[in-house]
This record gives sequence, C-alpha cells and structure tokens, in this order.
Amino acid sequence: MLVCPVCQNPLNQNGKNLSCEKSHSFDQAKQGYFNLLLNTAKNSQSPGDNAAMVKARQAFLDSGLYKSISDTVNQLVIEHLWQTESPQLLDLACGEGYYTQQLHYALDDHQIKHSLYGLDISKDAIKTAAKRDKSIHWIVANGFKAPFASNSLHCVLNMFNRVNAKTLHALCHENGKVIVASAAKYHLEQLKHAIYNTPKFEEFDMVGEMGNEFDHDVRHQLDFAIKLKPENTQALLGMTPHAWRSSPETQQQLLENPELELRVNVNIDCFTPKKLETVKVETETESKFAPEKKPATAEAKATQEPAETDTKDVNQNIWKSGG
Repeated sequence: MLVCPVCQNPLNQNGKNLSCEKSHSFDQAKQGYFNLLLNTAKNSQSPGDNAAMVKARQAFLDSGLYKSISDTVNQLVIEHLWQTESPQLLDLACGEGYYTQQLHYALDDHQIKHSLYGLDISKDAIKTAAKRDKSIHWIVANGFKAPFASNSLHCVLNMFNRVNAKTLHALCHENGKVIVASAAKYHLEQLKHAIYNTPKFEEFDMVGEMGNEFDHDVRHQLDFAIKLKPENTQALLGMTPHAWRSSPETQQQLLENPELELRVNVNIDCFTPKKLETVKVETETESKFAPEKKPATAEAKATQEPAETDTKDVNQNIWKSGG
C-alpha cells in the first residue's frame, strides 16, 4: 500500500519503523504518525496550515456545525464499500482529522473492516490528527506525490481542497470512488457580505475539472443555516481565507453578534475513474483536433516569460472557505 517516497518501492512496517528493500527507513513519531515528506517535496520550511489555523479548524469542526457534511460523505462511502473486502481509504489533505475520524467511526458502526489513511503536508495538522484515533494511519506527505501504490485505494476523499484529477486517478482503484466536497456558490454568503464591498458568488466547475479522468456519478448539494456563538465565529475566522482580508473592525462586529447566522452551501460530488484506455483515447483525440502550434521565432523566444511552476501543496485551496 505505502511506497517509499525516495525510490517508490513498497514500504514494510516492522513495529514503529517503515522501510523498503533499498534500506530507506522512516521511524514513527512519538505522536503516532509517519513523516514521509522529503525536503525536495516541500515549497517552504513548514508547508501547509500552521498551528494556529489547525487549532481554529479543530475547534470549529469539533463543534458539530458541519456534521451533516460529514454524514453525507460517510453515507456515500458506505454505499460504495459495504460489499468490498478490507477496503483501503485515504483522506487526502485531511487537516486536523475531523472528517477522517468521523468516517472511521461510520465504517466501524457498519462493521466494515478497513484501513484508513489520513495524509496532510502540514506536520502541525497531523500531530493534532494523530491524537484523535491511533487506529487511523496518519501520514505527513505531499498530496501531489502521495506515497501509495498506483490504483490501490478503494476510496479517496478530498474535503475542501484543491483537486488534481491526474493524481487522484493514479491513486484510485479501477473500481474505486473519489468523493470531493467543495464550496458551492453561496457558501458563507453572509460572511462574504460582511467582509467584501462587492462580494463575488462563483462556483468552481468541479465536474469539468475532473472530466478527463473521471465519470461523474452523483452530486449532493447541501444548503442549510448554522448559528454561531462568538467562540464559533472566532474559530471560523481563524480557518478561512476570507478573514485574512477583513479589517479588525469587521471581525469585531462579527464577534459581537451573540448568534451569527450563516448559510452553508456545499457540493459533494462522487466520481468513478475512467478506464486508462478511455483517458488515453480522449487525450489523443483532444490533441488531434487541437490547433497546431507554430514554432516560436528566435525573437519571440527571447521575449517569452518563464513558465510559472505550481509548487503549492494540496492544502492551499482556492475554494477552502470554511471546510
């Protein structure tokens, strides 16, 4: 299941140690997780959510305000896996582990024997997650280079994070499912009105983004209201990008509301991986009918700007607004 991040050979566990046939070795941290994040896979000294953001997200999610999101995801997973023998699951970019833990409980309740992995690039997040349940396998790693054998996971969750369809397809078993939760058009509508002069209400085309590698099975759109006490509001402000763009005065006004009501609008999409042959044929077809690119002249080459390399980790999500 797990593969070595250095050489991609299988990792074998012996007590509190993981090692491969080429003698690359990884010791389990005292908190119970394994760090498989190589320095070459990091874009900063401490990538991902910092300790303060992790604490805020844990406080908000543990309040139960998003439990219906977790319940909907868990039901989709159970419907898919109830006849699968010893399924392998991954919560990709799991953060502090709330959704991972809730899924673990749901699977146990339905007597589905399973192996569940929670992966995040943030060491602070995984340290917190590892305190939730020792029977979940917690991993620090880069989500775009997740250390798993190809097509070995029966279900992959992506909760409010950037998606990379090719990465997800490489991870997902041919009969597996990928479940993605993302902010819908009016998610946290009142918060946006309070923070922005001209708030934008847009929705990312998740089905289109996944379309080359996956067939779309079903979408559940949740649309409900939550009422926040000041401590909930404080936690939400600490975990969403909207708060970073708000003034101290605006934040204070929000915190002074004893029962702030917010709209929760979330899409939960379930996808099935396309057969590799189908993906290949579609890619070749797109290339066949794409406009022919003419070679650049020497003058044009000299004026071209260098291409930007996307080095952001899977946790830095443009849609992560309250998940």
